Amino acid sequence: MKNTMTMPDRRKAIRRVDDARYAEDLSRRYEFLLRHTTDIIFAVRYSDRRILEASTAALEAYQYSMDEFKSMTIDDLNPADFRGRITPRSDRVSANVVIFDTVHRRKNGQVFPVEISSQGAVLGSDRILLSIVRDLSENKKYEQCLSEEESNLRALLNAVTESLLLAEVDGTVIAANETFAKRMRVGLDNIIGGNIYKLLPADIASERRKQVEDIIRSGKPARFEGVINKRFIDHVIYPVCDAGGKVARLALFGADITRRREMEKKLEAMALTDQLTDLYNRRGFFTLATREVRRAERSKKGLLLFFADLDGLKDINDRLGHEEGDHALIAAAKILTRTFRVSDIISRIGGDEFAILVIDADEEMMEKLLLRFYRLINNFNVRKAASFKLAISIGYAVYDPLNPTTLDDMISVADKMMYKMKKVRYRRA
Repeated sequence: MKNTMTMPDRRKAIRRVDDARYAEDLSRRYEFLLRHTTDIIFAVRYSDRRILEASTAALEAYQYSMDEFKSMTIDDLNPADFRGRITPRSDRVSANVVIFDTVHRRKNGQVFPVEISSQGAVLGSDRILLSIVRDLSENKKYEQCLSEEESNLRALLNAVTESLLLAEVDGTVIAANETFAKRMRVGLDNIIGGNIYKLLPADIASERRKQVEDIIRSGKPARFEGVINKRFIDHVIYPVCDAGGKVARLALFGADITRRREMEKKLEAMALTDQLTDLYNRRGFFTLATREVRRAERSKKGLLLFFADLDGLKDINDRLGHEEGDHALIAAAKILTRTFRVSDIISRIGGDEFAILVIDADEEMMEKLLLRFYRLINNFNVRKAASFKLAISIGYAVYDPLNPTTLDDMISVADKMMYKMKKVRYRRA
């Protein structure tokens, strides 16, 4: 069945696959961290406070299995008479972390005081809380604990190869990872606490402000692609809502898709290129030549169109084989490439047919090009390295900017002239 997907549909499908891979990769990174850290960490779903994942250290500290944790909410860890009783640590609240004291209970019933530091994040379609729990019964020093918590939270951000940024709705940056700083070529110290819009050119900043206004109004994420220091970055801005459902902050994720864009460019070039000769193919010729004819009409510049045919290709195939026929086509392509300029559109539009559009040219240039063309053919035939002689019939048409014509009309004129030349050659033969 013929694939009827349009190019936009294909790109959307590719993007959906990339999004799924990105979410899967991010989940694996979190899972790796939870399995190898020595800290007690819980990943808690924001909507119902259910525990989604727990670190190995949490399993050991609370004596619950992972399945038991996943059947519980974070509130189930509080003794019944302590539920809902928390003491915020106002002296240790930072812009991006909520820290409070409460009491937890192990599976064996043992109760112990804990300090919990939580940070909001977005994973796929889920808003989650990453909570680091510290057993206060160990009585670690206050400053050392804070340093470790901040280091762990920073490690969470920097473990992700994509750029991450958390900001207030007015653009004030709360947190960012090193990948974001490197892509912006600005130090983290100059990013955090500053305004994201001041890091962007004025026109881009204005566009981003409008996107943020739409996100705040709709509560839906926005996706866009941008170029930062010659790298293509696929960005998504997610709204982070407070308990009342109001957008309070914005989380930006940026994935480097430069390699994907380069691959798409290569695929596009392949679609316009003849694989045997490395010249443009029929599609490539008409795509580019149509554009140049329009440009010439606007700029009042002349064009030359040549239409050529490799004579005797069937005879070479029959006598010497198709491999030698391919060699003849390649030899003809090389002669055309050496005859015309890099800026000209040189193409193989059919089995033995070639078309060339010469940019910014006139009839005086045409004579020089034909002389060079015939000299190169003679030089090739004088050599005895090849098992065949090259014979190429060629016709031409002139585009007069004062009397413009269409590309199809030029091809028709050049084609008729070429066949006249072919008949003359056959009569002489």
